[in-house]
Amino acid sequence: MNALKSLSVLAAAALMAVATTASAAPNRGAGSFGGADANKDRALSKAEACTGKTPSVCKRFERMDVNRDGMVTRAEIKAFRNAKRVARGMPARP
Repeated sequence: MNALKSLSVLAAAALMAVATTASAAPNRGAGSFGGADANKDRALSKAEACTGKTPSVCKRFERMDVNRDGMVTRAEIKAFRNAKRVARGMPARP
């Protein structure tokens, strides 16, 4: 019984650590827009997108950059992804 109690305490502590880490650093992980936006201008240049934090954006940068300004915003990324969803017969996300 003590072993089970110890295990559940450890599991709870691990979950709390993960939750705390996730909330402490929003948009800073791999694959995140915020982590790749080095100059914090709320847009990704091709160089920022290809630093390794947003490989899918890097790969599709030219197609996502609808207004051809050399920058990709969150709105452009969202519009690109929604267009792909609609093309597959799925509903667009709000």
